[in-house]
Amino acid sequence: MVNAKSELERYLESTPESHARWTEARQYLPGGDSRNSIFWKPYPIFITDASGSRVMDADNVQRIDFINTMTTMILGHGPEAVMDAVRRQLNRGIGYNAPNERQVALARILCERIPSFELVRFTNSGTEATLNTLRAARAFTGRTRFAKVEGGYHGTHDGVTVSVRVDPATAGDADSPVPVLGSAGLTPGVSDQVVVIPFNDAESSRRILEENAEDLAAIIIEPVMGSVGMVPARQEYLGFLRDFATANGSILIFDEVISYRVAPGGSQEYYGITPDMTALGKIIGGGLPVGAFGGRKDIMDLYDPTTGPAVSHAGTFNANPLTMLAGAVTLEQLTPEVYRSLAERTEELKQGIRDVCSELETPVQVTGLGSLFGIHFTGKTVQNYRDIASGDYDLRDRMFLGLLNEGILMASNLVGSISTATSKKDIEDFLAAFRTALARNL
Repeated sequence: MVNAKSELERYLESTPESHARWTEARQYLPGGDSRNSIFWKPYPIFITDASGSRVMDADNVQRIDFINTMTTMILGHGPEAVMDAVRRQLNRGIGYNAPNERQVALARILCERIPSFELVRFTNSGTEATLNTLRAARAFTGRTRFAKVEGGYHGTHDGVTVSVRVDPATAGDADSPVPVLGSAGLTPGVSDQVVVIPFNDAESSRRILEENAEDLAAIIIEPVMGSVGMVPARQEYLGFLRDFATANGSILIFDEVISYRVAPGGSQEYYGITPDMTALGKIIGGGLPVGAFGGRKDIMDLYDPTTGPAVSHAGTFNANPLTMLAGAVTLEQLTPEVYRSLAERTEELKQGIRDVCSELETPVQVTGLGSLFGIHFTGKTVQNYRDIASGDYDLRDRMFLGLLNEGILMASNLVGSISTATSKKDIEDFLAAFRTALARNL
């Protein structure tokens, strides 16, 4: 039974200043902000400061950050090496109307580390990155349609705003999902361009892909299905997609905006499966806005202005020196040993969550890979979006507020990530907070 004082009441009592600022913000911003992904009911906290593994809100409440700006801050907030480098670059200028040396350094690191990268270009967001991978695939193959998995999130451009968070009751059978528009205002006919396949179901996906093979320019997938739940792909599933794309002449695209946290070369290194193109974002900018896309030279040559280009690509802030330097310094800190340490500490956290739920007799599945994790209140093994959708959403929502009330910040659907600033004590504090909040909400 839920405690007499609800999590909502506790939250309202502890966040009056955030509520006041949110109320004012709504006079100028729809919903009080510019990112729907960080809104939660009844209103979000306003963060005023961040350092290391902690954030401070407008009510002077400090919380341990277990989402790290939607997985971006892999070194924590304000890492000294990155901050010092950015300060130095500020004295040399923020942006130039010509190429800069900083982007070459970051491009070199990425091309050396990521198996699929022969050439790379930079953007300012993961949305722009995935948009360009699909545009390049269409230009290269001469085909128009692409396949994505149900529940896969690839940004907010029209083509991929299909079958992300859906009501299974309206989305067809689990083994034959139908495209479901994720927003009003999308280009008419956009759903006709998208073939939706079930995540981690090779048999059903094969049937669907073969039925649409002739028109498929690309298959785009997150190797770890990120923002909806941190669900890793099965090795054999990615292997099947690689084989199908090769045989069909389609372009296999890995969206590693989130999953690049898994290894120095991303999830493609971890799985040993190389796509034709890859989209990146988040950690490669060191905390500043960034995106990147790259892959095979014969595809990326479509962007070369010395030979056309066949595909147009511009952007005033693309590869600005501040972001490029912050990204390069960040990646230099991320040695294989650091990746291993992050994965080991995250596994300790995941097992601790399982132990608490076992103690309190609460069904749970804890997903994730590397430094990424997701908490799902269900007794069913989580392999795809529909498994997530069958979980206990009421308990999830109470636990999100409960963790906030206990000094822990996650995403509102209980996905998270740790950083190099996350200490053993932080993990212990998370587990203590998790136990307290869970016991209060059963």
